Amino acid sequence: MKKFIVLLTDFNNDFYVGQMKGVIKTINPDVEIIDLCHNIRPQNVLQASIVLAKSYKYFPKKSIFVCVVDPTVGSKREIILVKTSSYIFIVPNNGLITEVINKERNYSVYKVTNKKLFLSKVSNTFHGRDIFSPVSAYLSKGVSINKICEKFDKTKIVKLHNIINEIKKVGNKKVVVGKYLFSDSFGNIVTSLNEELLNKTQLGKYKITIWYKNKSMFEIKLKKCYADVQKHKLVAYVNSFGYIEIAINEGNAEKFLNKKINLLKTKFLLWYE
Repeated sequence: MKKFIVLLTDFNNDFYVGQMKGVIKTINPDVEIIDLCHNIRPQNVLQASIVLAKSYKYFPKKSIFVCVVDPTVGSKREIILVKTSSYIFIVPNNGLITEVINKERNYSVYKVTNKKLFLSKVSNTFHGRDIFSPVSAYLSKGVSINKICEKFDKTKIVKLHNIINEIKKVGNKKVVVGKYLFSDSFGNIVTSLNEELLNKTQLGKYKITIWYKNKSMFEIKLKKCYADVQKHKLVAYVNSFGYIEIAINEGNAEKFLNKKINLLKTKFLLWYE
């Protein structure tokens, strides 16, 4: 049965990804390596957690996910292996696995400990190459988890804070207050507001207010897609993984809005008209 290793990092176009693949292929030339994403914003563990959770079920069962968004690399943070009924995840214990285990009911957790399987010289700043890659390669060759890891207490898993939207009443209307999560490479802005808040048969009656420093900066009607507004106009819509996103049709919303507001201090208000 063909084995798959899936890579998720914040390494962008640097040579680090190539080195990781080289290590994996040296140990197991037969494994297939798939790039999920290498454009996670630097050190953005939350973005990585969301991207991973919204993506892993599109991959073949038994895939091994190697996730290296690791701001505390070289510290005493653990490298953990999380096994579900269908997938394996190798991640730094920094919250990256949060959104996956929020979805999975049954999973086991292990700490990667067998140094004999690491590269002979381990860098303080590149565990992705020296630990994550060889460990995943040996797993793909059939080395058992118990020969690589020790059991790890689930209560010691570092978790990110839950994404919670605030609900307020303004006059006789209920308003859901969301926040900025991250931007993608197109400059589209992913908010914490999600499709579960919407009546899908009434999408045209929703609008998003971009609220900054106690002031409404923009009001945008919720649409189905970019083309529902004129070119270079702001648009709000539900993206492919269920979050409400702000974009500019054939433009870059992040660059445009960053000239006027600080996205990290901005609120996104969801109204029903």
